[in-house]
Amino acid sequence: MKLLLTHRYFWPDTAPYAAMLRSIAEELAGAGHEVHVFASRPSYRGSASAPAVEMLGKLRIKRTWVFAEDRANPLIRGLNVVLYCAALFVTILRTRPDLLTASTFPPVIAGWSASLAARLVGARFIYHMQDIHPEVSKYSGSWLGRGLPLRLLTWLDNQTLRRATTIVVLSDDMANTLRARSAGDLPIEVIGNFLLDSFVGSEPPPVELRKALGRRRVIFAGNLGRFQNLLLLAEGVASCLARHPEAELLFLGDGAALPELKARWSGNPQVRFGQFLPFAQARALIAESDVGLVSLTSDIYRVSYPSKVLTYLGLGVPILAVVESGSMLARTIRDNGLGTVPDTFTPAAIDAALEMLLGNSIPRAHVQKWHDENASADASLKHWRHVIKALEKIG
Repeated sequence: MKLLLTHRYFWPDTAPYAAMLRSIAEELAGAGHEVHVFASRPSYRGSASAPAVEMLGKLRIKRTWVFAEDRANPLIRGLNVVLYCAALFVTILRTRPDLLTASTFPPVIAGWSASLAARLVGARFIYHMQDIHPEVSKYSGSWLGRGLPLRLLTWLDNQTLRRATTIVVLSDDMANTLRARSAGDLPIEVIGNFLLDSFVGSEPPPVELRKALGRRRVIFAGNLGRFQNLLLLAEGVASCLARHPEAELLFLGDGAALPELKARWSGNPQVRFGQFLPFAQARALIAESDVGLVSLTSDIYRVSYPSKVLTYLGLGVPILAVVESGSMLARTIRDNGLGTVPDTFTPAAIDAALEMLLGNSIPRAHVQKWHDENASADASLKHWRHVIKALEKIG
């Protein structure tokens, strides 16, 4: 089959999906498909440059021009949405694939544009939902999650869902959220993300961020966003660390919550901050950590599943997850002995959950074994092959 895999970012862009899409594309090319990839020119956090058109092994890559990433400038972000989605639409019409994929970035509009173009050329369409919009805006309190914007975005996204031949989500909770929309009988597959491949060697992480001998490290790696309850998380973790002078908390990354975190904790000798690093460098810092932190504000588990979970588990790092106890993430951690989940969203409960991990270390070999048997890249990519093969048969 002729496949067109699309996303705003593709390797060597440093966004996590950029590397994951390369792994999926190479897997499908290895299965005998003709694989095309469409993305924008690298623009994520100072990524390396890449040509507009190239062959990457068996992959045919096309990249469209957009403005350099500027998260502080809504005009530039809006223009990039228009530029990327218009080019995406035209590329689908010109390529005329048998099957194409699109994800949820830019939210709603990328999937809607791709699914409409797929309908026009008679292509099967896979909607790969990394999060569910506009519900993310609704639960995080954004203006896009209220009133007319919420109704309009939901209407557009429901069109995309109905056009999709297959909808891939990351968890059962996300699947339940889609079904609750009453958008019809949806063809949903649950396929988790996976530990990323760095593909090439890289410089080691900054020496000042390496864990010192004899230290125990608790790490939060990734986007320091506003709907991750990071101020609450830090309060609970710091309270516990005060009883463990050999331990430290490292926030690795950046995001909207970083200024508040630094204002509150930069004077604490047990709380450290590290800049955003490409995954190949961050991986080394995560791997030497003793506990990996995951935190979500209320209800976000219904619309997202943190990819850092698979990174921690794939590197053998036990997890402390601040998330509702009934979520798929909490059940996975509790039922398989992969870490702890606080009883409530309070600093005291977080303190107690971390104390359990520091006092009764979970063997890294156990965490690694569970990951390799249940959530490895091989398992996810095998599932992708089966999905594509099934669609090939009904084509």
